[in-house]
Order: sequence, then C-alpha cells, then structure tokens
Amino acid sequence: MGKPLGYYSLDVFANSLLMDIAETWGDGLDNLTEADKLWLIARIAHEAWQQEPTNSAPTDEAEEVVDRITELSYHEKLSFLQALAQ
Repeated sequence: MGKPLGYYSLDVFANSLLMDIAETWGDGLDNLTEADKLWLIARIAHEAWQQEPTNSAPTDEAEEVVDRITELSYHEKLSFLQALAQ
C-alpha cells in the first residue's frame, strides 16, 4: 500500500479533484495502473513546468538527457523518475 495523499500535504477533503482521485484509485493510489501513473506524471510535470515561477528554459544538459533517454532501460527510466522526484 502506498502512502496516503495526506502524507504529501494533499487535503483530500478540501479539494474535490483530490477526493475524486482518492475515490477512484484509493487514498494510497494502489488501484492506479502503471500506464495511467506514467501518463499522469508526464502531463502533470508538463503543466507544472509551464507554471514554474522562474520561467527558465531547460539547460543544454537537461536537453541532452532527453535526447539520449533511449539509452536507459524502462526500469532505469522509472528509477531516474524516482530520483528526480526526491
């Protein structure tokens, strides 16, 4: 079982979207498929990047990682995502 959304300071009772998410996939997101999880991460990350306060463009180094991302296996990509999220 995953940690509940409240662990991440997300108030399920104060936000209707978070309540819907918890009702659909469980408070620990245990019923979320891997495909849905990855799709949501990509979409939410893009939205957050567009709202990032400094409005900075990606560095050349970050763009190189994206250009070379096929060098990582599926599992390495997932592990890298976890490292980035920490």
